Amino acid sequence: MATILLITTARALLKQRKLSAEFWGEAVTTAYALLNRTPTKSLAGMTPFEAWHGRKPNVHYLRTFGCVVHVKDTRPGLKKLDERSRR
Repeated sequence: MATILLITTARALLKQRKLSAEFWGEAVTTAYALLNRTPTKSLAGMTPFEAWHGRKPNVHYLRTFGCVVHVKDTRPGLKKLDERSRR
């Protein structure tokens, strides 16, 4: 049952952001992290992370899945006003 939930969540992440199957690995990893930080009835409202580690999970780093990313450009020879990142 957990595998089905993981795959379904990963598929939803990909479809919602209209991403190709090329990002399947990232979607599964993200779904896994999200599901482990989501409260469940079977743990009386605790998250699996909280049950395992004994503390609430830190989620400050979460971002929208499929958001725009800029890669820093560090090529030698860039001029002062050249772009320093690319989409």
